[in-house]
Amino acid sequence: MMEEKKLILSTQKSIHKAIEVEIDGKTYQNRPLSRATFDEVKKHEKAALKGDIEALYKQVQILYGVDMAVLNKLDIRDVNTLLQYTMTQVSQPLATTDKEKAEKNV
Repeated sequence: MMEEKKLILSTQKSIHKAIEVEIDGKTYQNRPLSRATFDEVKKHEKAALKGDIEALYKQVQILYGVDMAVLNKLDIRDVNTLLQYTMTQVSQPLATTDKEKAEKNV
């Protein structure tokens, strides 16, 4: 009889690789992408969608912990691209075959 495998998760450490972004040569990793984190990001979503630039920068700060002094130097389009990149990474399906893993650099 085959032993059943189970998925083991932890509230302390995700089984997923961190999302990394580099700003001016410094690498930042996402904070834990828990519901609490996304609830905090969502608080600023409506304002960001209405063009509130401060809200857009705040979302990145929440997700990556980047100092606002650093973020303020970024082009607003780059900040928007960073958010889009993050959401794409979050919603990307998991690689299931060795070939898919190699293609996704997992």
